[in-house]
Amino acid sequence: MKPRGAEPAGTAGVFTRTIRNAGWLLGGKGVGAVFSLIYLAMAARSLGLTAFGEFTLVLTYGQAVSNLVQFQSWQSVIRYGAIHLAAKQAGRLSRVLAFTILLDLSAAAAGALLAGVGVLAVGPYFGWSAEEQSRAALFGMSLLFGLRGTPTGVLRLFDRFDLAAYSETMLPTMRLVGATTVWLTEPSVEGFLVAWAVAELVTTAVMWTAASRELRRHGLRLGGEGPFIAGVLAENPGLWRFACFTNITTSINLVWQQVGVMAVGMVSGPGPAGGYRVAYQMAQALSKPSLSLARSVYPEFARLAAEGGPGALTGLLRRITLVAAGGGLIAVTVVTLAGEHMLTLVAGPEFAFAHGVLILLTTAAALDLCGFGLEPAATAAGRPGLVLAVRAFAGVAYLAALSVLLNLWGITGAASSAVLGSGLFVTIMAVLTWRVVRAAIRAAPAQG
Repeated sequence: MKPRGAEPAGTAGVFTRTIRNAGWLLGGKGVGAVFSLIYLAMAARSLGLTAFGEFTLVLTYGQAVSNLVQFQSWQSVIRYGAIHLAAKQAGRLSRVLAFTILLDLSAAAAGALLAGVGVLAVGPYFGWSAEEQSRAALFGMSLLFGLRGTPTGVLRLFDRFDLAAYSETMLPTMRLVGATTVWLTEPSVEGFLVAWAVAELVTTAVMWTAASRELRRHGLRLGGEGPFIAGVLAENPGLWRFACFTNITTSINLVWQQVGVMAVGMVSGPGPAGGYRVAYQMAQALSKPSLSLARSVYPEFARLAAEGGPGALTGLLRRITLVAAGGGLIAVTVVTLAGEHMLTLVAGPEFAFAHGVLILLTTAAALDLCGFGLEPAATAAGRPGLVLAVRAFAGVAYLAALSVLLNLWGITGAASSAVLGSGLFVTIMAVLTWRVVRAAIRAAPAQG
């Protein structure tokens, strides 16, 4: 039952394994980044600025609903699964997995209801007709097939980042296949939305297949004896609190991911929203390394916290932060010099106006990249509430700035607000995370 590559190691060994795992994720994300630019170009060029903006608003609405309800159950699988693996308690791990599956299913049910009701609230602000509202509601429900938290956690817990990378590559691959089909037949907003929905379903099926095989390989089954919910919560102190905090933290994250696009659409219309979305999508090419590194380093932080104590976290955190800062600087330089040409090449000359927005959103992503290790370090140390509090504070500051700057400077103001929010979050999180780790190190001898 011992996870592949989970043997105790020094900081250097953990750093090497983290980079290796990030490499697997980056391989999948790298393919996805290339494919995303291709299908983004197909949609933008075949639909045009206004229709692409309409597609963008429906897509963003569906993603917002999905992000709002998901529990990020993969973090719970890794956080508590690492403890049970270290203690060789297979039954407890199995019950944790059954519990996280229940969380995923509950989130999907809640999301389906929210997707249907939410269009009644936001539809009038986007100028959606009754038919367009129904389309947005159905698409929002379809994205709930993409709640893949538990199988993702299983693969990462057992250090199968290779399988996770292959499985996650299925999403951009299926989007590319669907987008190509729509582009070659009769391009329409509805066609691209169907392609996105089918891609989510296929990816979920592939991910579950890979995770199920890994569970069988380790002789694990879901569930166990005794009262289920009460038993799991008794065996895993803080599990429900941890799951709720990570859910709310992820929900706050949608402030950066979706609210900006939706706000631009409400104030400036679908055309500017489409341009903002293209710039945001291209800036996310920078967040791919950030996301991959964060996901690969979180299991290592969890293992170090379980096996080596909080002091083992500091060396790894310093090294990966330096690597990330260099990557962020390179990305900002590239988009500053060549961003306008990149926008024209990908989406067409209609979208070149978003160059300044692209620079600002890439700067925000670079700031996130610099601080990517802070959130998983605090979470692995058992302080998800700290992450939530900082996310909430920075989110409120971002919304306040967005409400003012969007009306003053249009989409440039929206992007400037993103820079402010990211910078504020990283600065506060850096100070508090290092304080938490140092306090835990000082307390460790007394506890031992």
